[in-house]
Amino acid sequence: MPLLLNKQIDEQSAYAVWNIQETFLELPYLSPEPYPAELHPIRQAEWIIGRILVKTLCEKFGIKYQGISKQDKGKPYLNDNTANISISHSFPIAAAMIHLEKPCGIDMERPRDKHEYVKLKYLHETEMQYQDDLQKLCTIWCAKEVIYKIFGRKFLSLKNEIKLSFETDSLIKGEILKPGHETTHQIHYEWVKEYLLAYGT
Repeated sequence: MPLLLNKQIDEQSAYAVWNIQETFLELPYLSPEPYPAELHPIRQAEWIIGRILVKTLCEKFGIKYQGISKQDKGKPYLNDNTANISISHSFPIAAAMIHLEKPCGIDMERPRDKHEYVKLKYLHETEMQYQDDLQKLCTIWCAKEVIYKIFGRKFLSLKNEIKLSFETDSLIKGEILKPGHETTHQIHYEWVKEYLLAYGT
């Protein structure tokens, strides 16, 4: 079972990462939950593994896993439990996070040309110094995705309403600038193989 990481962050939160190596025929047998048959096989794999990861994290905190539903805006939540969850897919890597009390977000991506092509759509004016650094662009993208997930997938401009500053080699300060919703978040990041992993609350 290719569970890459199963890490306790603190007394109330943890995350887990899976490297999907199973065949599309093997995957349905890993979880008893019925999966959406209409999904593309890669999406099916991500759907199944995402739920296995969340179930693994629930077990870490003694939570009985009873499935996942989604809010209108697409944010996942646990059925019959108030713990907060977040899921990320970047095939063949999948990741999930749980926090017992706070909204949380997790994101994983490999640096890609996409981060370069669309940089002007997500870089705040204070982040333009990183526009020629692909690894930094990927890190900024992931960190903003984390904040977007924490916020709840309501409309939020990655470019104009989220501002980041690198505090250390593993910590980013993220600020939501949206009027009436101003908050500050600590986003942790690290490299897992060739993927950038970011998570926070």
